[in-house]
Amino acid sequence: MSAPVHPYGDYGVALRTLRSGRNFLGYVLFFSVMLQVVGFILMRFTTQPYRASNPVVLIKHAPGHGPAGLSETPGAAFMRAGVPESLDVFPAANAEGQSIENYQSSRLVMGEKAGRRLNLRRQWRESYYLIAPITQLLGLLASGSQAIIIFVTLLVILVAQAPGVANMTRSLIWSVILLFMVFPWQYVLPGFPIPGVLYGWHELHNTLALAFLPPPGHGISFDQRILIVGRYVLWPVLALVVMLVTAERFRAGVRLAIGHPLQSMMLGENRGSAAAAPRNTPAPGVPGAKN
Repeated sequence: MSAPVHPYGDYGVALRTLRSGRNFLGYVLFFSVMLQVVGFILMRFTTQPYRASNPVVLIKHAPGHGPAGLSETPGAAFMRAGVPESLDVFPAANAEGQSIENYQSSRLVMGEKAGRRLNLRRQWRESYYLIAPITQLLGLLASGSQAIIIFVTLLVILVAQAPGVANMTRSLIWSVILLFMVFPWQYVLPGFPIPGVLYGWHELHNTLALAFLPPPGHGISFDQRILIVGRYVLWPVLALVVMLVTAERFRAGVRLAIGHPLQSMMLGENRGSAAAAPRNTPAPGVPGAKN
């Protein structure tokens, strides 16, 4: 039967160091995912990030191709302050019933990316522009490094012949699943149906533009709302659950592999006394003795 290693021996120190590294990476991944979830909720369900607390989409069009006939809300005049003449302000609430043909022509003139942008406050836009890629990079590095550390921990336990191999193997499998969930498939494989948990700024921008300015002729459908919430809230929450399972299996495996110092000392004394005990050999002339 395998015995746990001494906490202050070579294997014990190595396992405790690996445990500290994995815990740090787990915290980094957790805060990266939570920061993105909170950021999406603030952008989608609150009006604070937007100027005049009115989320709208600014439509850029070429001179002479303005979307005439589109109505504005009373706050649009205030929103238009400081906006160039080639930008028109259209609230999402009045997207229905407007001149869709003119809107479509103006959007296609300048292209999809150059033709529409969110009416964000400057400090919010710059913050999201920096935070989104940083959290993506940190989350990807944390998930990949975590899988490597768990694999190295499993090797150390196997070499030390300590218990906890089963739990550490389960933790390694869950960490690989978590890595596939965090990996940005939407950038590597554009046609892949399942994106990574962490989003980029342009992806969030396009999603919010769709939510605040629905497709022509109708508002955003219920299925689209479910997909948006599932992509930016439920999918990251599921990744957090997988991360917690990975951390729990890792903790259980290391706890079994590293014994208490008193337990290790008692096992060492028992082994030493068993090795030092002399063998009882029968005296000459006693039955069973070798002559």
